[in-house]
Amino acid sequence: MKRTIRWLPLVVAVLLLFTAACSKSGTDPGTSASPGASAEQSSKGDKKEITFWTIALSPTFDDYLNGVIQDFESKNPGVTVKWQDIPFEAIEQKTLTSAASGSLADVLNLNTDYLKKLAALGAVANMDELAADVKKDYFEGVWSAGEFQGVSYALPWYLSNSVQLYNKELLKKAGFDAPPKTEEESWEMSKAIKEKTGAYGNTLKDIHLYLPQNGIKLVSNDYKKAAFNNEKTLEIFKKFKERYKAGLIPDEILLNQAKPQEWYAQEKIAFWGTGPQLFRQVKDLSPQVYAKSDSAGALIGSSGKVNVAIMNIAVSAKSKHKKEAADFAKFLTNGENQLKFAQIVAILPSVKKAAEDPFFTKGKDSADPAEKGLYYAAKQLEISENMFPPVENISKINKAINDEFQKVLLEDKDPAKALADAEAAVNKLLK
Repeated sequence: MKRTIRWLPLVVAVLLLFTAACSKSGTDPGTSASPGASAEQSSKGDKKEITFWTIALSPTFDDYLNGVIQDFESKNPGVTVKWQDIPFEAIEQKTLTSAASGSLADVLNLNTDYLKKLAALGAVANMDELAADVKKDYFEGVWSAGEFQGVSYALPWYLSNSVQLYNKELLKKAGFDAPPKTEEESWEMSKAIKEKTGAYGNTLKDIHLYLPQNGIKLVSNDYKKAAFNNEKTLEIFKKFKERYKAGLIPDEILLNQAKPQEWYAQEKIAFWGTGPQLFRQVKDLSPQVYAKSDSAGALIGSSGKVNVAIMNIAVSAKSKHKKEAADFAKFLTNGENQLKFAQIVAILPSVKKAAEDPFFTKGKDSADPAEKGLYYAAKQLEISENMFPPVENISKINKAINDEFQKVLLEDKDPAKALADAEAAVNKLLK
C-alpha cells in the first residue's frame, strides 16, 4: 500500500531550515476546556484532568491525536486529557501570556525558540528529572534541543533535517557523476557548474548554521557572550565575500526574492538542500526536472554534524498533575506513536527504535528522490544535532549574525567590522 503524504503546514512553518506555509486551524477538537484550565481544576476522587496544547495540527490530524489520547486514557484509568489546538500565528503570544499568569496547559507542544523563552521564565518543568527513564530512547543530538543553560525542559517530538535533491544532467554537463558530500566540495563544484551550465550550485543564504556546522560556537560555554568573533570566522566571511564577487551566490536568494524550489524546477540551481518532504514541490512545478533528479545526504561541515529542526513536548512547571502530564508526554513521543505519526505525514521520529523501522530504511534503493531522501534523512539522525545555542532570544541572535554577513556580501562591508558589530549586537541580546 502506497504511503499517503499529508502535508503538515506547521512542520514547514517552524522548522527553521524550510519554506514557510501557513494553515487554517485553531479548532478545539473534542474539548470544552478553556486554555490553561489545568491551573483551576480540582481532582474529584481519583480523577485527574490534564490539558494539552498543540500548534496547528487540527483538523488534519484529529484522528491520529484523538487516537493517541484515547489509548493513553485506556492505559491510565482516572486520567483524562483535554486537547486544544492553537493557530501558529497565536501560539507565542498565548504561551507567554499564559506563562505570566500561571495558566499554561499541563502539556505543551513548542518549537525550540518558544521553549527556551518559557524555560527562561521558569514556566516549564525539568525533564531531566521527570523523564530520566526514557532519555536513552532518544537520539542524543535531538534530546539536546530541549536544553536551556544545561537543563532539559522538553522531550523531542517530530523533526526534520536536510538532505540534497540534485539534477543529474546538470552535474553531468559540468563534469561530475555524483553530488558533493561536503560544504567545501560543494563550492568547488559550484564554480565549475556556473562556468559550464550557467546554473548555481550551493545557494547558502544564512551563516548562523554554517558556523556551528563547521565547529564555531555562536555563544560561549557560560551562555553570557558571543563566541564567534575569531580568526576562523573572519576567514570564512572573507571566503564567502570572494565567492559572492565570483558570481557564485545569487542576490535573489540572499534577499529572499526567489524561492529555491522554483529555481531548482527552472534548472537555475543544480542541487538544493532541504527536507525530503519538500522535494515533491519540485515535482509539482516541473515533473520533467524531477524525473532527472536524485537525492543524497546533506552537505557535511567540519563538525561532522547535520542540523536538525525539532518540535518539542514540555510540561508546565505549575501543573497540578505533573507526573501524569510527564507520563502523557512520554507516551505521545514514544517509538510506537511516533512511527504511526511518521506514516501519515512526512516527518522524522526522535526515538531511535522508530527510525530503525523498515518504513524508513526501505527507500535506500528507491527511484523516487523523495523516498530515497527520507532514507538518507533517517540515516542522518545519528549525526543530527540541534545547533542553536540553548539561550533565550536565539532567533534575534541568528538574525544579528545573518544581517552582518549579508552586509559583507551585498554592501561590501569589511568582514572584521561586520563581525565586531555582530558580536556587539549578540552580547547585548545575551545580557
